[in-house]
Amino acid sequence: MKKRNIFALLFIFLLIASGCGKNSNKKTDKPLIYTSFYPVNNMTEMIVGDTAEVKSFMPLDKQPHLWEPSPRDMKKLAKCDLLVVNGANMEAWVDKVRENLPNLDILTLSDSAELITYKGAASIGDFQYMARIDLDKGKIKIDFGHTHEDMMRVAFIKDEGITGEDLIKKCKEVMSQKGELIHQKETIDLEEGKVYGLEMGHEYGEIFFNVPKSGKWIFISDRITEDLLPYNIVGSDGKFLKDEGKEESLMEGSSSGFDKITYDPHSWLSVVNAKKYLNAINEKLIEKYPENERIYRKNKLKYVDQLTNIEAEYKEKFSNIDKDNRNFLVLHYAYAYIARDFDLFQYPLQGLTSLESPSLKTIKKAIQFSEDKNINTVFYEYGQNPKQAKSLAEEIGAETSPLASMEYVTKEQEENNLNYIDLMKMNLENLYKSMYKENK
Repeated sequence: MKKRNIFALLFIFLLIASGCGKNSNKKTDKPLIYTSFYPVNNMTEMIVGDTAEVKSFMPLDKQPHLWEPSPRDMKKLAKCDLLVVNGANMEAWVDKVRENLPNLDILTLSDSAELITYKGAASIGDFQYMARIDLDKGKIKIDFGHTHEDMMRVAFIKDEGITGEDLIKKCKEVMSQKGELIHQKETIDLEEGKVYGLEMGHEYGEIFFNVPKSGKWIFISDRITEDLLPYNIVGSDGKFLKDEGKEESLMEGSSSGFDKITYDPHSWLSVVNAKKYLNAINEKLIEKYPENERIYRKNKLKYVDQLTNIEAEYKEKFSNIDKDNRNFLVLHYAYAYIARDFDLFQYPLQGLTSLESPSLKTIKKAIQFSEDKNINTVFYEYGQNPKQAKSLAEEIGAETSPLASMEYVTKEQEENNLNYIDLMKMNLENLYKSMYKENK
């Protein structure tokens, strides 16, 4: 009898344990929302509160423009109710998601923002830049700055004295080739009339060419050098051809007028855009889950008010800085939206000097530039090694200070428990302190 009671009790215990196990594994009934990278994730969490489960589709410590989803990631995404992304060329994998999951609801935040545009690549058979260059025999390189673009197509032809429409026609014929893909750091033998598709590097990059013979050449590119894709041709002596008077621009602008427009993807680095992002998230959530409208509106007002206060505070602070002292020097071009919001002027170091091995001439150029613009601070990416910034800061007698692009979560950010609004305020305060010193 005792044994029978023991077995009965054991059976009941197993049933209870089994029931507990089922409950513990049961998935939440809340909607599942996936987001892309950190600012998008954090702003979505601000509005959602505890009404839905918010997860990051990609690892928050990875760079969003380099990361690619695996088939397992895609399968995971198929189970969600909404995907929130930045857009504006930032998440290259979004088209793949749309192709594989055509019914997935995707909110693109940059659709609600005012974006900074620039010229993208010219189409096959056209070009945007043509220059006469004087090359010495030996190794030259094309030096790239920070960019989110994938490739730039270039070609070199011998200068045979052709000018005007005849030269443009010949260059168009050359650029009708798709081109051979060349990876970063590669060294190749330069062939006349051959198109090369140069792979871009996010932070900076370089590709080398062995010039067979000294002489004058015509350089053709499907892109002009601009803030969002700065590049320079560096001669065999390590100096920029432009600085040496060895690069004469013959044409800057489209050879067809049909070049595509692309965008500066760092649109979240605008307080104005951030408020529009929060509003877009709020409206989307109310559309999908109207029963939570009061919660979403309350959360939106809370965080929009915080951003509005920050915007007003720093607009007033920067207005008291002389316009000639509102310049800031950064390692790469990422802060154009902050500059636009507060009437500041951003200068990327990669447009001034090669960061890998700057020559004495380029160091002098950076020093002169800093003196002309009254700059006393070199800004580097928050959470990254400030070694490069410190090296140049020592040369120009400046200090270093961090700015957060927030493309991924850094160790310092985690340790200090900083959210999007905290980091935006840090950026503005660091910029203001730098400019206040310059203004004194």
